[in-house]
Amino acid sequence: MRVLLLLLLSMPLTYAAQIYGNLYNWETLEPLSGVVVEINTTPEQVLVSRDGSYSFSVPGGSYLLKARYYENNLLKLETEEELEVPQNGSYRIDLILFPTLEEELLFDDIDVSILEEGKQSNSYLFMLIVVFIILAIFAGYLYLKRRRKEEEPEPLPEDLVQVLEIIRKEGGRVKQSELRKRLGCSEAKLSLMLTDLEHRGKIKKIKKGRGNIVILK
Repeated sequence: MRVLLLLLLSMPLTYAAQIYGNLYNWETLEPLSGVVVEINTTPEQVLVSRDGSYSFSVPGGSYLLKARYYENNLLKLETEEELEVPQNGSYRIDLILFPTLEEELLFDDIDVSILEEGKQSNSYLFMLIVVFIILAIFAGYLYLKRRRKEEEPEPLPEDLVQVLEIIRKEGGRVKQSELRKRLGCSEAKLSLMLTDLEHRGKIKKIKKGRGNIVILK
């Protein structure tokens, strides 16, 4: 009983660092469920992600984090990441799973012995370069996508919001002269507000006779 109590008390000290993150499909960049994730602790830890995320408690040290996705018992996507984990803290490591090289390089009924050694080396080098370029492109795409999500749209000033509300109440289109009457502002100020909204892509002005028709986009 005392031995069991000592083991329970020592676990928080041993597994002091938390590693967690999301698992993404390289093609859609959406969370991927059903991924087998493992990390080479002692003993090795393995889990199957049901919601596109994972989490491990590990002691400080160097580790290899692997993620694999199977369809019909065939390996389709995979990735791995080498980690250096300090003793304490929480660390987020998001993983993007790419098609397996084994599946891409699987050729049937081809006698590779007829190929010259020089051609084999050049083909292998070319394939490595292509894979590296693809990884770099998707890593950049993921970074830009996250940046766009973090950027919040600039809120509209109250006077511009009022203009849009009047146009909506009028069924999505209104004469510029009627809009001026409803707002009770000068022609110059209204022109500036409409130009601003048109630049933001909120409205469109159509010339009709001596006036304009303002249409909500």
